[in-house]
Amino acid sequence: MSGLLAAGLATGLSGLSGNLLTLYKMKQDGNFRAQQELLSQLREEEAVNAHSRAIHLDARNAMVRRSEAVAEKTYEIERDWRQAQIAIQVRAVQERMDREVAESPFRYRQDELYELVHDATAGGASPALLVAPFVRDDLSGQQNDEGPHSFRYAIRQAWIQSQWAGDLVSLDGVINRPLRNTDLDILLIQRALRNLPVILVYGRVQSNRRVWPSLCAWNVVDSPEMRSIQFTFPPLSIPDPGSVGQPAQLVFEDELGTTTAISAGLIAEWFHLVRYGRAPRLHTLLAPELIGERRVIAVGLAASYEVAIETGRMDGIAGRVGQAEMFQAAGLSDQAEAAAVQGLLFAEDVLRDPACRPSPASLRSLVSIFESLGRPADRDRARVALESAARRSILHNLGWRNR
Repeated sequence: MSGLLAAGLATGLSGLSGNLLTLYKMKQDGNFRAQQELLSQLREEEAVNAHSRAIHLDARNAMVRRSEAVAEKTYEIERDWRQAQIAIQVRAVQERMDREVAESPFRYRQDELYELVHDATAGGASPALLVAPFVRDDLSGQQNDEGPHSFRYAIRQAWIQSQWAGDLVSLDGVINRPLRNTDLDILLIQRALRNLPVILVYGRVQSNRRVWPSLCAWNVVDSPEMRSIQFTFPPLSIPDPGSVGQPAQLVFEDELGTTTAISAGLIAEWFHLVRYGRAPRLHTLLAPELIGERRVIAVGLAASYEVAIETGRMDGIAGRVGQAEMFQAAGLSDQAEAAAVQGLLFAEDVLRDPACRPSPASLRSLVSIFESLGRPADRDRARVALESAARRSILHNLGWRNR
């Protein structure tokens, strides 16, 4: 309350008292003069008190304003301090992120890289194929980063031109520099892509005379023993351009690209068999003259059937039949026969349980395999198993079970 408002209120109270006193005089006898003098004295005392109260109130209001000003100034100081702290923290985070991007083997932040590969592979429905430029040990780190980046183009072209290019999602360019910090760089890529299936191709050029191609894959096979696969090929000697000419150098790069594409395709076959049950086909897509490669691939893929059986992706009969068909297509008759016999024994063992109904389709393929291998006795046993399985399947479809 301001001083003027307090003085006005005191005057009003005095006037009200005077009116009341006048009414009282009209009703009562008494010394009106003495009462008027007392009222005048009271009015003076009230005015003095009102003035004192106004001064005290103004002083208190001034103190409150000073307190509010101090509080506001303190708030502004604290606000500026908080904003400065936030700016420092934001700058530190930004500097850390910039440093990570500058030092990492990829050109994106980790969350951006994950989102990019996740979307490109439809959430990991197919593995991503990443190709890193090869490191040259005769160049400095900056020279390696600036390039030229050897063998990258040859590897990408070999993959694109392969008949199995659709088995992987090629993301060339994601890795923007050679993996000069090999193990650390691979760890950074693995940490960024976490649970996504990835096949990474990289390598090192030694003294500009030999090439060490390498391949690393993770999350391709959902098996505790095979979550990560790392393989380094034997060194390949680079032809001397001075003695053999530029065409030989190009042929070398093309062969390196083809070898890398086949190796990546082999691992992709594992992924599609174990996850989706798709029969391998890489050994049938290679050029006819690559007989040795076809057989090596068939042997390498045989174990993928074991993983598929172990994880329940396919039953034991179908897995052994798939192995036998793959070995037979690759010209490995002995291995095909061994796998077919294992499948037959497994089928006969399963049929001893009246509740089991093995697939007639797998047994029908088993009969054909033994027929082509020239094993009539095993063919007849497979036919008996096929008839039993077919009969159980028919009875089951009719609702007559366990008969």
